[in-house]
Amino acid sequence: MIHFYLILVLAVVAWKGYYAFLRAMKCYQQDCLQHDSLREFLLANGATPFQSLWPFYRHALQRAFVPMAAQWRLWGVLVLLGLLLLLTRNC
Repeated sequence: MIHFYLILVLAVVAWKGYYAFLRAMKCYQQDCLQHDSLREFLLANGATPFQSLWPFYRHALQRAFVPMAAQWRLWGVLVLLGLLLLLTRNC
């Protein structure tokens, strides 16, 4: 039973992670296309290449993980199932 639960949790995490990755990449690419002048401005004012891309990275990470955090009910159900599984296994 514990193996089924672990497979279920890994499948949900992989599924959610895949879609978070796709959201982040799409957001990053759109930001680079639409706001390239910001990157050029930062580079011209002495920022390193990483620092000039940091606003795009930060926005992509926010777009990827904020929806995952908003799905707290799913994560709560997975935690409760795990706790119930551990409690029934120890009895």
